[in-house]
Amino acid sequence: MPLTERSNVNKQSKQNRSRTSRTWRWLSCIALVTCFASWVLAQEPASANKSQSGIRKPQMSDTVKANMYADNWFILYINGELVAVDSISFVPHNVISVDMLPTYPMTIAVLAKDNADPKTGMEYANTNIGDAGFILKFGDGTVTNATWKVKAFSTGPIDRDTKNPRVRSEPVPADWFAVGFDDSSWSKATEYSHEQVGPKPVFNDYDFEGAKFIWSGDIELDNVVIFRHVVTAPPDGKKRTDFSNLNNVVPEGPQRPPRGKR
Repeated sequence: MPLTERSNVNKQSKQNRSRTSRTWRWLSCIALVTCFASWVLAQEPASANKSQSGIRKPQMSDTVKANMYADNWFILYINGELVAVDSISFVPHNVISVDMLPTYPMTIAVLAKDNADPKTGMEYANTNIGDAGFILKFGDGTVTNATWKVKAFSTGPIDRDTKNPRVRSEPVPADWFAVGFDDSSWSKATEYSHEQVGPKPVFNDYDFEGAKFIWSGDIELDNVVIFRHVVTAPPDGKKRTDFSNLNNVVPEGPQRPPRGKR
């Protein structure tokens, strides 16, 4: 092969190799970009879930105050979940005040007890027939009144017989606090005055305006009662975010501050 022709062949071969090298570099770049894009997309679902959920993290400004007073003790459930337990079973009488996130419709269930001996229905070492009472007010305007349902589960002493005191009781249903519990046969609560219940001075330090003391039809003999009430919408008319399904979604913000600035 002539020298000139051989030189041209070598030049052509070098050009081919150069083009092949550039092609491989481009293919490598495209592969890297594709891998990076796939990684980004793999991280996206959590972020996308945030925007699709439309639910943000609740703030304290979303809560309402729940004030409750019982003679003598109570336990409170809302929508089937335990919210508050009276921390003092007898004296001194106390107010329980907690912050809560309301969800509507809101099923409220309260089991309340007077401090009575379960066998005699009397108190103070079986020397006295006690009285009772319960009152509640939420910051959304929910209050206790005669629209609440009530049923007594322990009554005594029967016929007010303090010489031979006896009690009439029935078991408290296991699901008394459930949203779907059937209370259709229960009576309406009875309202009682401030003077009839006689709350202790601490009661005056909390907001119970508009709320009524309630119990069953007999504030002295009925010693264990359950109240139930359904709030279909906020009584104050204020629109509130429903945070009840927060465990099943990724809420939106607020974002955590950068490290070093917390």
